[in-house]
Amino acid sequence: MSLRMSAFALILQRKSRSRLKRKKEDMGNLQRLEAACGLLAALFGLLGLAYALFGPTYSFANSSGQSGTANLVQVGIQPVTLIILGILVLGLICVAAGAVVHSRTGGSWWRVVLWVSTAVLVVLTFLSLLSIGVLLLPGTLFALLASALSLGARR
Repeated sequence: MSLRMSAFALILQRKSRSRLKRKKEDMGNLQRLEAACGLLAALFGLLGLAYALFGPTYSFANSSGQSGTANLVQVGIQPVTLIILGILVLGLICVAAGAVVHSRTGGSWWRVVLWVSTAVLVVLTFLSLLSIGVLLLPGTLFALLASALSLGARR
């Protein structure tokens, strides 16, 4: 009887070890995916912002029949626009930093940084949806995905 119980206990112990190992691997994958989504959010957000600033967003035609395109930098940027773009860049950097550091350490403070910066990105993308918000949408969606993954990657 004792030998049978020992064998049964050994089998249960092996199964629980393999389950624990699988769970750690899954958590590692979630953490890697969270970090990757945070970095992709920053990359796509900054690329969209660069296109909004330097891409051909304005077209013009004058009375002599000449036409062309201009970018936001050539047309001129208002000071309040510079402040909002600075907040947007800061939000993208905070999303990347929050996602990467939270995925490495699991600290709740970094999850708060990630969620607050994602909320700022969502609000700014929504407010600018009719102008440059479409260019910011991929970065914002990746930030939302990184924030959602941060909830699943708890330690």
